[in-house]
Amino acid sequence: MVKVKKEKLRPGMVLAEDIAGKSGVTLRTGMNLTERFIGLLSNAALFSQSDIGITPDSYNAIIMKFSEELKREGESVSLEISDELFRRHSIVKTGESDFMVEGDLSGCSEQLNIPGNLTIVGCLDRSVSLYVSGNLSVRKDLKDSNITVKKDVIIGGEVVNSSQMFKINAFGMFTAAGIHNAQVNANNVTISHSIVNSQIIADNSIEGPSAQKIQDSKLQAGYNILLGRVKEGTTLVIFSEKQLNTVRKMLEVEKRLIEFDREIEPLKQSIRVYQILKDRLNELPADKRDKLMDNLRLVKTKIEKKKFLHQQFSTLKFETDRIKKSREDGPIIVEQEIVKGTRVVIDNQSFVVQIQDKGVIFYKKSFIIMGKKDKEWGRIA
Repeated sequence: MVKVKKEKLRPGMVLAEDIAGKSGVTLRTGMNLTERFIGLLSNAALFSQSDIGITPDSYNAIIMKFSEELKREGESVSLEISDELFRRHSIVKTGESDFMVEGDLSGCSEQLNIPGNLTIVGCLDRSVSLYVSGNLSVRKDLKDSNITVKKDVIIGGEVVNSSQMFKINAFGMFTAAGIHNAQVNANNVTISHSIVNSQIIADNSIEGPSAQKIQDSKLQAGYNILLGRVKEGTTLVIFSEKQLNTVRKMLEVEKRLIEFDREIEPLKQSIRVYQILKDRLNELPADKRDKLMDNLRLVKTKIEKKKFLHQQFSTLKFETDRIKKSREDGPIIVEQEIVKGTRVVIDNQSFVVQIQDKGVIFYKKSFIIMGKKDKEWGRIA
C-alpha cells in the first residue's frame, strides 16, 4: 500500500483499502477512482483522513513490473506525481491520460512520473529518472537520460549518450534512428541506421535491415535478428531468457514428480491393506485403523497434487516446444555485409565469422550455418 495525499489523487488510481462514507456510501478495495470519487474524497464527504491508501500499480505510485532481466537490476520504485514539477518542466495535460512538452524536456534532476502517454516535441535531455506508464514519443533526440516505459518508445531522432551508464527500459516496442552509448531493454527493437558502442537486449526481435553501421555493440534477441551492415567489434546473440526460465521450471516440475513417486511408494502398502480389509476395518485396533485411513487420505492428496504437476509439466513442455519451433524460422540475418571477426552466439554455441560476406544467415534448428539465403527467405535470392 502507498499513502497519497488527497490533493494528489488522479483518475485511474486503485484503492488499497475500504473507505466508509456518509449515507451508507462505501468505496471498496480495488475500486478505480473517477473524477466524482476524487471530489467526494477531497471534500471529506466520505472521510476526513488526509492520506489515502493506493495500490502500488496505481500510476502515481508505480512499482515497475520488470522483466526477468530487469528484476535482477531494478528496484521497486514508489513515485508521487508532483504538479509543481510538471509546471517547472512545462508538462501539460492534453487528454485524460495524455501529456505533452511543446519543446525540450531537459535538465530534470528529480524522479519524474508520467501517469499516461507522454509526447516531447523537442529533445529529452539529462533526465535522471523518467517513468512513463503509457507510451513515450520523443520527436527529436534522447540524450543522457534514464527512462522506464511500460508500453512503446518512439524516438524520432537518435539516442546519443555520453556513456553507457544511461539505460532505456521499454516493456513494448522501441524504435529510433540510431543508438550510441546506450543500454536498451525492450520487447522488440527497430533501428533505422546505426548502433554504436551499445548493448541491446530484446525479448523477441531486433531489426535494422537498412542500418549501415552496427559497430562495437552487443545485440541479443530471443527469436531473431535482421540487420543490414555489421562492422567491427560486434557480437550477435540469440538467447531467450523466457525459454531458459520455462525450461528451468519444467525441470523443477519433473524433479518434483519423481519425488512424489518416491513418497507415494511406501504408502501403496496401505492401499493394498485397505482393499483386503475394507469390509472388516472395524476389526482393526483403533490406532491402526486411524493410521491406515490417514495414509489413504495422504495418498489421495499426493495423487491430486501429482495430477496438477503433470498438467503443469505438459503446459511448460508445450511452451518450450513452441518457442523452439518459432525460432527455426527466425535466425540471425545480415543482408548487406558482415565483416570478419563478428561473433555469433546461439544458445551458448559460439561462432566467429571468418570471411567478409553478404546475404548470410546464421541459425537452423539450434545449429549454426552460413550460406546464401534461399528464395524461400524472401528478401534475398
